[in-house]
Amino acid sequence: GRKVQCWSLPKIVALIAGAILLLAGIGAASWAIVTVVMRSDQEVLYPVQVSPADMRLTVFDGTEGTWRLLCSSRANSRVASLSCEEMGFIRSLTHSELDVRVFGTNGTSGYFCVDEERLPYARRLSEVISVCDCPRGLFLATLCQDCGRRKLPVDRIVGGRDASLGRWPWQVSLRYDGSHLCGGSLLSGDWVLTAAHCFPERNRVVSRWRVFAGAVAQASTQGLQLGVQAVVYHGGYLPFRDPNSEENSHDIALVHLSSPLPLTEYIQPVCLPAAGQALVDGKICTVTGWGNTQYYGQQANMLQEARVPIISNAVCNSPDFYGNQIKPKMFCAGYTEGGIDACQGDSGGPFVCEDSISRTPRWRLCGIVSWGTGCALAHKPGVYTKVGEYQEWIYRAMKTHSEDSGIVTQL
Repeated sequence: GRKVQCWSLPKIVALIAGAILLLAGIGAASWAIVTVVMRSDQEVLYPVQVSPADMRLTVFDGTEGTWRLLCSSRANSRVASLSCEEMGFIRSLTHSELDVRVFGTNGTSGYFCVDEERLPYARRLSEVISVCDCPRGLFLATLCQDCGRRKLPVDRIVGGRDASLGRWPWQVSLRYDGSHLCGGSLLSGDWVLTAAHCFPERNRVVSRWRVFAGAVAQASTQGLQLGVQAVVYHGGYLPFRDPNSEENSHDIALVHLSSPLPLTEYIQPVCLPAAGQALVDGKICTVTGWGNTQYYGQQANMLQEARVPIISNAVCNSPDFYGNQIKPKMFCAGYTEGGIDACQGDSGGPFVCEDSISRTPRWRLCGIVSWGTGCALAHKPGVYTKVGEYQEWIYRAMKTHSEDSGIVTQL
C-alpha cells in the first residue's frame, strides 16, 4: 500500500499557528496578490472577479476576508482592461459605472480605490489599489470577452480518440501551401497562439499561410479558412538565431489573421491562465491536434483528443526522463509508461485544463505543444510551453503589432 504520513492534533495546531504568524508578517499589498478564496467544493477563486449578474468588478481583501467594489475613477477604461487581462480574458469589451444606492452591495463590504499615477506600470490590480471610502458610491463594472466555454452541449494524437464538432472550438489548423503543418489556439476572432518553431526560414512567406477553423475533419467543407496578416514570434527562441541550438525555451508565437473569424458554436476563443495561476502537478488535462497517430505515421484526418496528467518538472528533469532539459518555462504531461502523447503535426496546438476560479467552469490554455523525444515513449512525455509564463508577452505583442504585416520578432 501507499505510505501515508499521519499528523497528530498538536502538530496540526502548531502548523496552523505557524502559518498564521507567517501570514501576519506579510504586508497588505502582497497579501492581496497571493490570496485565494476557498469555494465549498475546495477549488480556489481568483481574487479578482466579475459578477455575471451586473458585471461589477470585485476584489478580495485578504486582511479583512471580504470582497470590495472598485471605486469609479477617471482611469476606468485602463482598470477594466487590466482586470480582464489579469483574469485570463483577452480584453474588456465595455465598461460602465454603477451606483451602489441603485444596485446594492451584493455581498461586498467597502471599496478599493486605484492609484492612477501608478496604474500605467501595473501588471496586476493588487499593485495599485488601497482601501477607501468612495463617497459618491459609484463603482466599476466591465464586460470581458467571453472565452473557454463551449456553445454546444457536448458531453490523433497517439492513443487519442476522435473529437466531436464543437468540443474544442478554439482549435485551428495552420496550413502552408494548403498542407497542415501545425495546430493553434484561437485567443480572439483575429489572434491565434501557436509555437515559434512552426515558422522556420523555409515557411516565412506569410501569404502562403492559411488558418482553418470551425471543423474537426481536415477535409471538411464546413470549416472556414482565412489568410494571415502577420506572425509574431518570441525573440528569445534560440534555434532561430543558432540552428545548432538545442535550447527550446520561448517556443511561442502569435498569428494575426487578415480579418476576424466569426464566433459561432464551432469557433470560440480559449481563456489564458489568470495572472499567477500555477499548474497543478497530476491534474489531467487535454491535448488536441491533427498530428501523426504514430511516430513516422500518417496525420489524422479527424481532430484527435487525449487526456494526460501534468508531470512535475522535478520528475521530468530526473535522469530517467529528460535529465535537466526541462526549463522553468516548460512543463511535461503524459504517462510514465507512454502510450498517449502528442506527435509531429500537433506542434503549436492547445493543452487545455478546465477550472472554476472565475466561478463559471472555463477551459484555459495552459500549454502549447512544443517538443519531445519520439512519440508516446516510456519516460519521454510531451513537453509544452508554459503559457502562464507568457501572459504579459502575449498582451504586449498583440497591442504592439496589431497593425504590422509579415514576420515579426518580439522580445
